[in-house]
Amino acid sequence: MTVQTHAAEDEKQPNDRADRSDSGEPQNNKRVRSLDEWSYKSIYEQGGFRAENFLDAQVFSPQENEIGEMVNIILDWENQIVTVIAEVGGVWDSGDRHVAIPWDEVEFFEDGIKVPVRHDNLEEYDLFSSVNIDESYIYKQEMERISNVEENVATGPQTWKITDIMHDYASMENDGGYGYITDALFSRSGVMQAIIVKPASAEFGQGPRAYPFYGYPEGWRPGDTHYILTYSRKDVEELPVFEYEKYGSVFD
Repeated sequence: MTVQTHAAEDEKQPNDRADRSDSGEPQNNKRVRSLDEWSYKSIYEQGGFRAENFLDAQVFSPQENEIGEMVNIILDWENQIVTVIAEVGGVWDSGDRHVAIPWDEVEFFEDGIKVPVRHDNLEEYDLFSSVNIDESYIYKQEMERISNVEENVATGPQTWKITDIMHDYASMENDGGYGYITDALFSRSGVMQAIIVKPASAEFGQGPRAYPFYGYPEGWRPGDTHYILTYSRKDVEELPVFEYEKYGSVFD
């Protein structure tokens, strides 16, 4: 039984592409926000899902049979999910393989994530097929195909993978090291709301903090060795801990 609306249908959510008042947005479209103006309130109220949970989610066929698991998320330069990558196929005796599913075909339901992939249409969702993903989104590198999606897939000039930034080191602008990016938050429509950074030292307090994401195409870029928070030590020390229990996740 489906318990959540279609992933692409989020009409009741205030924070979509037309209204990004409390979500990350490319720096070329918006000035860097002062943390004095940044509030978790709308993120808590809106809810959504955590990248960490999404990448651990089980994938189901239209008949609600478990067929695999999620392994990556592809976003465009506006930080909107365009495609998800799943590893499926073992249950069909065809060997595990990676498939790419357009975001508007993804559905949340009570046991995980439902996708329209079946044994008889598996080829239509092949990761390197041009049927679902244009080469401007994703393409195969000039190397032997291997099973590790993070090494195997390169994004086009306008897209990036969520695994490009997960677990990266985060430093403060002009103030040295800070912590690690442990998660990212998304609205139900697939727009990034924030990144989650966990301080590496007790001097910054305990618990994770949520920050606006300023990345591609300005500032951070896929492949960078670390992420620079455009804030000072004083700014980050005063930001409250992000309380996951207040965040209405579709996976809870």
